[in-house]
Amino acid sequence: MRAASKRSKRNLILTRIENWASQGIPDLLICDETGKFHFVELKFVKANAVNLSPHQVAWHIRHKNSSCWTIIKKQNKPDSDPVLFLYHAEQAMDLKANGLKTEPKLHQEKKFVWDDVFDLICPI
Repeated sequence: MRAASKRSKRNLILTRIENWASQGIPDLLICDETGKFHFVELKFVKANAVNLSPHQVAWHIRHKNSSCWTIIKKQNKPDSDPVLFLYHAEQAMDLKANGLKTEPKLHQEKKFVWDDVFDLICPI
């Protein structure tokens, strides 16, 4: 996912996780200004279905009391406006079953306001 041209006011460390040894671990690790960690699964969809693997759902359910999230970028066609959806780990089973019909914690269209996204994921 590409952030908007405006830089975030937050001082976050974002680390992309490439993991073949343990399935289900989210794609992104965020370390916030206080040293707390947050996990984010990144998904891209063209329709309402969200392809979370059983391992990803299990990870989210095991960590539903932590700061574990799924960000979904939906874009039907390359020239259409993108839409962002943010879901908490506790919503993983509903997200797998019902896709984007599940009520998100945050929904943004066109130009994303990343500070709003990060303020929900890792509030100060």
